[in-house]
Amino acid sequence: MDQQTPAERRNHNRHPLSITVQFYHGPSQREYPARSVDISTGGMLMYVPVGTPVSTGQPIRVTLGSHDRPEFAGLSEQPVDATIVRVDRKKMMDIGHMPVGVRFA
Repeated sequence: MDQQTPAERRNHNRHPLSITVQFYHGPSQREYPARSVDISTGGMLMYVPVGTPVSTGQPIRVTLGSHDRPEFAGLSEQPVDATIVRVDRKKMMDIGHMPVGVRFA
């Protein structure tokens, strides 16, 4: 029996991008480190340390480290407002970091 793959919900193509990220977490009013995994014009997947108090729906402000991707140059010039749309707590113990998906405002 064939299993169908879930419909793609993304509106933008993702591109691999592994760079340092800092984000200001609105609810705790603190800065946290992260590492990007991939990025699109609409959002990003990043890894954050396990103890970071993130939840779906929370506002954050993301600052990307330097990179050589001209299509995302505007995202590294200044902090970008975003919303957390996914937190994968199941992977916490496997890699010591949680995958967190964000949507840019």
